[in-house]
Amino acid sequence: MKNLFVSTRELDSNATKNFNLPSELLMENAASGMYYFLKTRFLDSAKPKSLKVLLVCGNGDNGADCLALARMLCGICEVWVFLPKGVKSTLCALQLQRLESLKTSKSANLHFLKTLESQPYDLIIDGIFGAGFRGELDLETTQILHTLNQMEAIKIACDIPSGITQEGFIGGECAFKADFTLSMGAFKAALFADEAKDFVGEAHLIDLGISENLFAPDSDLKLLERSDFKAPHRITQNTNKGNFGHLCVYAGEKSGAGILCALAGLRSGAGLVSVLSQQTIQNLPISLMNPQEIPHNTTAIALGMGFGIHNTPPNFLTNPDSTLQNIPLLLDADIFYHSCLLEILSTHRQILLTPHPKEFTQILKTTKIATLSTQELQKERIRYALEFCKAYPNVVLVLKGANTLICQNQRIYCNPFGTNALAKGGSGDVLAGIISGLLAQGNSVLDSAIQGVLLHSFCAQNYVKNYNNFSLSPLDLIEQIRYI
Repeated sequence: MKNLFVSTRELDSNATKNFNLPSELLMENAASGMYYFLKTRFLDSAKPKSLKVLLVCGNGDNGADCLALARMLCGICEVWVFLPKGVKSTLCALQLQRLESLKTSKSANLHFLKTLESQPYDLIIDGIFGAGFRGELDLETTQILHTLNQMEAIKIACDIPSGITQEGFIGGECAFKADFTLSMGAFKAALFADEAKDFVGEAHLIDLGISENLFAPDSDLKLLERSDFKAPHRITQNTNKGNFGHLCVYAGEKSGAGILCALAGLRSGAGLVSVLSQQTIQNLPISLMNPQEIPHNTTAIALGMGFGIHNTPPNFLTNPDSTLQNIPLLLDADIFYHSCLLEILSTHRQILLTPHPKEFTQILKTTKIATLSTQELQKERIRYALEFCKAYPNVVLVLKGANTLICQNQRIYCNPFGTNALAKGGSGDVLAGIISGLLAQGNSVLDSAIQGVLLHSFCAQNYVKNYNNFSLSPLDLIEQIRYI
């Protein structure tokens, strides 16, 4: 896992205060880190001097980073610099002065643009705004970003794509659409906000002359990595189906959603899976059972998918004397609109919620934490996830989205592996099944959520390696589980 930070300003200050690394040296290290990234990826070709690199620099320290990078590129490739706002910060003025001193050397191959020329470039480096941007884009900057986005070149953002705010949403009509984003010192949470996903590209961390462990200490906000995934591999040979739990899925008005959940739970390793319904389900897959009451050996329950908003929730949900309240419970979809939700949250001991954004606004309204639109929630997902988990510290929240958040208490884990292939009805039912299947096998609520979300994403990624992303179906997702 990597640490994420809403702001890294304090980290920069600590590096100066505690490790005697002044801002100018941090800037040189940032530029050097970007240079070596470019060198490894693009400048080791047979003819690097033929590469045309455009650096669009703002008037603050982010622009200064790019001016320092321009100096390092001079003499290696053809360098074009555009300063639409001139210079403002002290370090920006200093870096421009250093760069301009190279103009007298013909071998520097350095050019300054007075206006943005739409000519062919190989690389475009965006350094207009840094991670502290919080305002609205002006008309001139908006037009510049539109022009840059239309150019055919490999696009690289310095620290964060210009136009993406510190909170992770677009501060205007557009933002720089990067192929790569080079984050300085530590990863910013804004890079992994839902709205930023189409603009960040591949995010890479740039060393500032001190190890990440020293520069960026532990944070309650974590970025999940591929290495965090641990498949539920069976090791012991002397076992039976009972050793791997019994998942009970409640089916409602739309039994198909419950069946998808159950099939995903079975494929994820649960030893037994039952689909509970008030009536016999026709053509139920033969691998699933269809009892009329909760089996005595149930080890996890999943409820809500396709349940219906008019169905009466089962009694055990609100019966404080029920022993079923000790069993891990996953809630999804329709159950969030039932009035019993508050009582469930206060009485059950192991609860996991898997809402999409609209459903989460209903949860926030029911719990009297906030009344807001889906759009308002999406601009401050982390804030409201934290507020909910502060009110209900024992509940694990899986807030679905382009970058799904897994939250418990004050700790948040961000999954960056989501794909638009999952934007299909039934994907959420499969996710609920994967997570509850892991729950049934005895994994903790938090671990089941983290591993289930990762497995779900990897299944989708695996599928689109071989097939069109628009064609993924819930059954395709379930089938992919076997290959992870």
